[in-house]
Amino acid sequence: MLRDASQPVWTGMPKLPGLPDVSVCPVTEIARGRPLNISRLDAATHAGTHVDAPRHIVADGTPIDEVPLDRLCGPGVVVPLHRGAGEAITVDDVLATGTEVAPGSVVLLATGWGRRFTDDGYFDHPHLSLELAEWLVDRRVRMVGVDCCTVDVAVGRRDTTFDYPVHRALLGNGIPIIENLADIADAAGRPVTVYAFPLAVRGGDAAHARVVLEQ
Repeated sequence: MLRDASQPVWTGMPKLPGLPDVSVCPVTEIARGRPLNISRLDAATHAGTHVDAPRHIVADGTPIDEVPLDRLCGPGVVVPLHRGAGEAITVDDVLATGTEVAPGSVVLLATGWGRRFTDDGYFDHPHLSLELAEWLVDRRVRMVGVDCCTVDVAVGRRDTTFDYPVHRALLGNGIPIIENLADIADAAGRPVTVYAFPLAVRGGDAAHARVVLEQ
């Protein structure tokens, strides 16, 4: 069974503060006498469900169109976690779920935030601890995904010394990051195959992706 794990895209959809508004608008319309419906999409590469490439945090890092395809799909686990706004997800939290994180797996963290995508509190979310990010690197995982807008601490909780430590730990070691996943809690505890193929934006730091789980 295939399951869509992506947020839909629409005009005015939620996006991180500082990013431009998302717009989907018609270019030509059958209703206006044209032979085809054609739309234009304006969206930052980090709005909606997307995959971060190393280029996002490393100046000369691998761009999204050059990330190996076998990094973007593979056997995965959905880890069920219960953390509130601003709380860090730790190694102990993951181990306590009994979920096996095997080398080469895609690790998706299901915090429940995906179902809050249109809520006012969506952008005040849980985040990965640096310890957990480094543990995932040591486990040699293939890719990491979250059902919130970023793996790092929420924008509103950052101080002047903030330097994206979780992004640096994962992307700096060649591990792509999926952000803004839809609610995937119902897939927790079962083996899945994850497909997260982003648009091949030449030289891109990230790109939108239709993320699909096969159960």
